[in-house]
Amino acid sequence: MESQSPGPQFKAFIQEYGERAFQFAYRLGGNAEEAKELVQEAFFRMYRHWDRFDQDRPMSAWYFKILRNLFLDGCRRYERRKGVSLDRTVPGVSEDVGTYADALPDYTETSLELLARQEKADEVRSVLDGLSYEHRAILSLVDMEGASYLDVERVLEIPLGTVRSRIARARTAFRKSFEQARRSEA
Repeated sequence: MESQSPGPQFKAFIQEYGERAFQFAYRLGGNAEEAKELVQEAFFRMYRHWDRFDQDRPMSAWYFKILRNLFLDGCRRYERRKGVSLDRTVPGVSEDVGTYADALPDYTETSLELLARQEKADEVRSVLDGLSYEHRAILSLVDMEGASYLDVERVLEIPLGTVRSRIARARTAFRKSFEQARRSEA
């Protein structure tokens, strides 16, 4: 069987999903530079293994699965080298920040609406960062990327029933953490 060239379909996919892929990678790792590298490597692997793509399945599910697996592989390599938990806070940084990327100052917005939206996004991101990897991944895919439960089943390689129960548990954990964060601010 002769392998097909990705061609225009691949270019259109990059244009359509580039930003969404970055947002997903950033939500998983919490670091913009690492997210860019993950997205680029995932697109490269997608291109290199184009002949393995099943045309009957959504290309986005295949891509997000590649991206997720690259992230998990990186976590495993880091864990083997450093032996530090990914849930651990960064030493010398306040507990509510967590990662170096979160400790960097945000760009100043000129509009009060944009500032309010950014504060809400930071609050949501902070709560999301405090959740387990499983909860972050499923909430990012379903609630932020709009992936269907069937797509999530393929990306995370878990049964549909597990997708449903995990999303329910993740939403409950997010809601509780969000409410706790709100109470501690008051």
